[in-house]
Order: sequence, then C-alpha cells, then structure tokens
Amino acid sequence: MEKFGKICKEHMVKEIADRFKNYPNFFVTSFNNVGVGEMEGLRKSLKKDISTYMVAKNAMLKQAMKKSGINAKAEDFDTSTSGTCGVLFTKGDPVAMSRLLMDFSKNHDKVKVRAAFINGETISLDTIKFMSTLPSREILLSMTVAGMKSPVTGFVGILRNLLSNLVGVVDAIGRKKSGK
Repeated sequence: MEKFGKICKEHMVKEIADRFKNYPNFFVTSFNNVGVGEMEGLRKSLKKDISTYMVAKNAMLKQAMKKSGINAKAEDFDTSTSGTCGVLFTKGDPVAMSRLLMDFSKNHDKVKVRAAFINGETISLDTIKFMSTLPSREILLSMTVAGMKSPVTGFVGILRNLLSNLVGVVDAIGRKKSGK
C-alpha cells in the first residue's frame, strides 16, 4: 500500500502538468515571506484576465514540466533557489501579465520573476522586463492604424491645398479678364 503523502504529491504533479497543457503561457516566480492577503490580491487581479496563480515546490515543478512534455527546460527557470515558487498560468495577453507581475514585484520586494514560457519559447527576465514596458495591445494597434492613416491624410491635405490654389488662380484670372 502506497503512502498517503506520495499519492498527494503525485496528484499535485498531475494537476500542475494539466495546467501546463491547458495554459499555453506561464511565468515562474519565487517568493519568500509574502502574506496571504497580498497573494490573494494578486490572484484577484489575475482572474480578470483568464489567468491563475499556483504555488508549487521546485521539485514538483520540474516533474510536472517533464510529465507535460513542454519543451522548456527546468534549468532555464533558475530553480537553484530553495523553497517554493509560484507559477502564473495565462491564456491572456502575455505582455499584460508581464506588466502586472513586474508591478507586483516592485511593490513586494520578496517576489521575484524568474522566467517565462511564451508561445513555445523560454523568455528571460530581461525580456520580461522589456515586455512590461510595452503599451497594451489596443494602444499598439491604434498606433499602427494611425501610422498607416497618416500618409493618406497628408496626401489628402496636399490635394486639398492644390485644388484651393488652382481655384484661387482661376478666380484671379477671371477677375483680371473681367476687369479689362
């Protein structure tokens, strides 16, 4: 008969592996001495964006990564620190999630973002920091549309000015002829 602790650990690893399969993007964080209330605040802000935050031991995280078959290497996530780590699983915008995590880690010194796995690639901390400075998806789209619209608007303005000048010249010629 198997021990209860071993069965619980196997179930936890299976649950983490299922989340790896169901959520295409995830961020790995480490934390020490962060209060339950603070972590609940983070979890509540994540529920808006189809995301979830789970606390796991490093060994279980490594086992779940192997079991889920994702191409991320556990070494890429700097699991050398002891203790527990948190995994933010998301189906939403990874840029928004990186911004949320970096803001949370600025306010809570004990929370550190280790790395991320986005669109099948392992992302370093420097890239996550850069992603957190990017504007939101909607703002980037509006900037793109404005950039595409700008030359057309300029061209229309030039044509309008040319037509105004042409009308002015024709009007001046008409006055000059009628005055003679």
